[in-house]
Amino acid sequence: MAELDITEMLIRMVVAIVAGGLVGIERDLRGHDAGVRTHILVSLGAAIATMVQVEAVEWGIDLVMIYPELSSSLSFDLTRITAQIISGIGFLGAGTIIIANRSVSGLTTAASIWAIAAIGIAAGMGYYFLVIIGSLLILIVLRVFKQIFRVKRRRRLEIVYINREETLALLTVFFQSRDIHVSSIEYSINMENPDYIICEDLYTLGLPHGVTLGEIIPELMKIPSILRISTIKEALD
Repeated sequence: MAELDITEMLIRMVVAIVAGGLVGIERDLRGHDAGVRTHILVSLGAAIATMVQVEAVEWGIDLVMIYPELSSSLSFDLTRITAQIISGIGFLGAGTIIIANRSVSGLTTAASIWAIAAIGIAAGMGYYFLVIIGSLLILIVLRVFKQIFRVKRRRRLEIVYINREETLALLTVFFQSRDIHVSSIEYSINMENPDYIICEDLYTLGLPHGVTLGEIIPELMKIPSILRISTIKEALD
C-alpha cells in the first residue's frame, strides 16, 4: 500500500467534490433542501475520513516494520471507519425525510445522500473507475428511472362529503369513466356534526397522461354532496 502524497490526496478530494456536486445539482433541480452543498460535503467528508484511515493503516504497517515486536499488540482494520461512515450517514439522511399530512417525502434524497457517501469512500480509496460509473448510475436512477417506470402520475386528494353510499357510487363512476386508477382510499368519518355525518376520505389516484387535477376537481365539485376537495402534497423523492 503506497503512501498518499499531496497531489494524490488533492485528486481524490476533487473527484469526491465533482461526484457529490453532480448528484447534488440533480437534487437542487428538483427543489430539495439537501442539494449541491450537502452532497458535496458528504462525499468530501467520506473521502477525507477514508484517506485518514488509509494513512493510519499505512503508518501502522511502517511502525511494525520498524518495531516487529509490536506486531502482536497492533491490529489494523481497513474497513472500520468506512463502516462507521455508512451507518452514521443514515442519521443525516433521516433528517431529510418528512412526514406530514399523511404523506412521506425525502426518501430518495436520503438514499442519494447514503449513496454519495459510498462514492466518497470510493474516491478516498482511489477507485476512480468505480466513482465515475457509480455516479453515472446514481444520476440515471434519479433522472431516468422515474420517467421510465411512472406509467400514471400519482396524485392525492382529500374529499369531504356527505351521503356516503351515494357519493362513493358517483365517485366510482366518475373515476372509471375517465380512466383514473384509484390506488388506495383511506376512510375517515367526522361525527362532530349532530345533523349529518361528514366523511373525509383520502384518495390516491393514478392519472392518465394529459389529465390534471385542475381539470378533474371542478368536475368533482359538481357532485352536490361533496363539500370540499383538498390536494395533498405528493410524496417527494
